[in-house]
Amino acid sequence: MKLDYNLQLKQEQKLIMTQELQLAVKLLQLNSVELNEYVEEQLVENPLLEREEKEEREEEKEELVEFINYLEESRDDEISYDEDKEYVSPLNFIIKETSLWDYLREQLMLIPLSKKDKKIGEYIIDCIDENGYLTIDEKETCEKLGVEIEEVKRIIDLIHTFEPYGVGARDIKECLIIQIRNKEINDPILENIINNMLEEVGQCNITKIAKENGITYEKAKEYINIIKALDPKPGIRYSANDVRYIVPDVILEKIDGKYVVTVNEDSIPHLKINSLYKKLINNKNSPEYHYVKEKLSSAMWLIKSIEQRIDTIKKVVYAIVEYQMDFFEYGIDLKPLTLKQIADMTSLHESTVSRAVKGKYIQTPRGLFELKNFFIKGLQTKGGEDVSVSRLKDRIKEIIKNENKEKPYSDQQIADKMNGEGFNISRRTVAKYREEMNIPSSSKRKTR
Repeated sequence: MKLDYNLQLKQEQKLIMTQELQLAVKLLQLNSVELNEYVEEQLVENPLLEREEKEEREEEKEELVEFINYLEESRDDEISYDEDKEYVSPLNFIIKETSLWDYLREQLMLIPLSKKDKKIGEYIIDCIDENGYLTIDEKETCEKLGVEIEEVKRIIDLIHTFEPYGVGARDIKECLIIQIRNKEINDPILENIINNMLEEVGQCNITKIAKENGITYEKAKEYINIIKALDPKPGIRYSANDVRYIVPDVILEKIDGKYVVTVNEDSIPHLKINSLYKKLINNKNSPEYHYVKEKLSSAMWLIKSIEQRIDTIKKVVYAIVEYQMDFFEYGIDLKPLTLKQIADMTSLHESTVSRAVKGKYIQTPRGLFELKNFFIKGLQTKGGEDVSVSRLKDRIKEIIKNENKEKPYSDQQIADKMNGEGFNISRRTVAKYREEMNIPSSSKRKTR
């Protein structure tokens, strides 16, 4: 047997999510209220940050450039200072508030995990919304972090054991299941009711729940009480309790015959570097030199990420306005639109477009709208024309309204009628849209 050593070069692509990129992704998916809340947290944690008044902005930009240049030219000399000399640092007066994400990170840090697992955990926690729900799937997380799906699933399962119980769930059913399991309730019937009969629970249909699960009326009532005692939004208790008003993130105006998109300046936090701490970075003998330098880097990335967020949102909104121009100009029904179409128009990734519109509102001459409402699912007619779901639903509603009440149309008859009009729609789709509009089936619509 021959043993030898060989050197092999292997080229591979690997996506690394740096802390800076994670910050940019996180800020993009926040709406204006959430962004300001996040900035308030950073103002508490990072003493180098402070809010900037409008009249200070231009002057501060010049100072900031000079300050950055100084840092790039400076060298990390050995720190020396007199230990016997009493020194009172302004950093001693920093205070910290706890948010849902801080609380989850604290629990994550208490568990003995590898550095890689903790990075996965931190990224997943950043993708949890204020209600406590996970907003990203395992596959996307794997692509972002370059890890295996088993690793991601294992960390998500771990976060499911964190308080508040139910946090990190993908939907309300999983949220409630997590809560009962953390309460050490191992009951297949209870889990079946949560997974398949939440609508009956909401309607307090005790008889149906008892019958379909082969249990007594009293036992079904007991199960309903257990479910209703669970928390469908476990993260909300860590959010602010004050009343929130809708603040438009962007404003659409028609100026000189053209539509112009501007970011709502009042909704964007403007930050600058606190000048009181500049003397600490200038003094390399200061015991806080390295700490302040690190905080300065974090502050700079936050400021840059906010600017990048503005640019991305404007780019996406301009594309939406261009595509839905008939609506803004003439009030015509919205056209079917997907995230992919806007991604192609802007050369952005679909996930970036999704984050850019999430929870964002736009003030237009036709009123205030949530950006996601401009993305309309639709079908194509036999002639190739795009038809919005709202138009299909309106037609279904109209057909049912004009039907013979003694002999109402079945879903198949409605589909046949619409296909004869040029719509390309199946019986199953008709049934789905009918149920979404809370219109009963033909047998229940029939009058005798």
